[in-house]
Amino acid sequence: MERLLSKLLPLALYNELYSVCNFDELSEIRLRVDKPVFYAVNGKYKRLGDGTFRIGSTDVEQILSRATKSSLYAYNTTILDGFITYDGGIRIGITGEGVIKNGGLCAVKNITSLCIRIPHYIEIRDKRIDGIVKNFANTLIISKPGYGKTTLLRYMIKSLSEYGYNVLALDERGELSGISEGVQTIDLGECTDVALGIPKISAYASQVRSMRPDVIATDEIFGEKEIDCIADCVRCGVKVLATVHSDDLSNLKNSALYSRLLQHIRYVVTIIGIGNIDKVVDLKKPQL
Repeated sequence: MERLLSKLLPLALYNELYSVCNFDELSEIRLRVDKPVFYAVNGKYKRLGDGTFRIGSTDVEQILSRATKSSLYAYNTTILDGFITYDGGIRIGITGEGVIKNGGLCAVKNITSLCIRIPHYIEIRDKRIDGIVKNFANTLIISKPGYGKTTLLRYMIKSLSEYGYNVLALDERGELSGISEGVQTIDLGECTDVALGIPKISAYASQVRSMRPDVIATDEIFGEKEIDCIADCVRCGVKVLATVHSDDLSNLKNSALYSRLLQHIRYVVTIIGIGNIDKVVDLKKPQL
């Protein structure tokens, strides 16, 4: 990861970060034009130095040029979705000024903020998670953004693979597997297949039929269409491991849309920090 960041970041920013943190623990860098730089280590945010170090618009342009290999326009579709995926599964969130054409967003210009999210594989020692893996049933991981859902998802994918499950990871944004030029930089296990860059709605149908997975794993479920796809997978006998943004299980239960998803789920795992499991709820077990 250190090598990838050295290729992505301007030298002055790289040196400043290198002097204050361990890149093996660095999870996020937040850059805003003409404002202090913030970074997260193990999910906790810190301001870089005394706040006097700033980045300019040319720094943002340099990072985007490196991330897109000098072909920014080739990435316009993902930019419209708010991100670029860089080598090693690094995801760069983008915001700026939208360009509207015929009533729809057609481009983003004058980019002013970047959120660089850095993936890690972490061994998560928790008997409750190991118990789910050993006798796997449909599982949903929930937390607020940045609390470690994807980190736990990677760990569980690899653990399921080690138990002999054929796992199909739907990695639409390249964040789960960190595949770079066909090489998987994050180990998801010997029995895991990765559907990289394929829109998830398409992958649920085409990849499930062709790859015959025991478990399908996906990050950040969103919307009615995807929930319908998950219901179809469960109906076909494929188990599901997924994540969703939520600050509390009760909010999902009270949602007309996501309560439908919960009908197909056995276990819900809530997280309160990277590698820090809060609760494991068995939805099929009577709650006291």
